[in-house]
Amino acid sequence: MNSNPGRPQRDPRWWLPPLLGVSVLFPLFFIDFFFYSFGVMATDSCGPDHCPSTVTVPLSAAPVLYGTGIVLVLLSALLPWRPAMRPARITLACAGGASAVVVVPVLLTIHR
Repeated sequence: MNSNPGRPQRDPRWWLPPLLGVSVLFPLFFIDFFFYSFGVMATDSCGPDHCPSTVTVPLSAAPVLYGTGIVLVLLSALLPWRPAMRPARITLACAGGASAVVVVPVLLTIHR
C-alpha cells in the first residue's frame, strides 16, 4: 500500500471527522444565533450595564463556546494526516460539535 517505505502512510479518510464537525456546526450556527438574538433582546429593559448576571453571563459565554467549537473542528483538520492521529481528529471534532451544542442550553438559562 505504501509505495515509499520512508514516508508515513496518509489516512485516506482524514477529512471525515472535520467534515462531520462542520456539518454539526453549520446548522447549529443558525439555531444559536436565533436564541442569542432573543437573549440580547432581554437586555433592552435594563441596558448592558445594569442587567443581572443571569442575563449577561450566558450572553458572554455563548460566543466563546461556539468559537471554541470552531477552533476545535479546525484543529481536527490541521492535525497530521496519519492513521495514528485518527482518534485525536475524531475527539477534537466531537468536542467541537459538543461545545456548539452546549450553547443552546446555556442560552435557554437566560431569565430575569
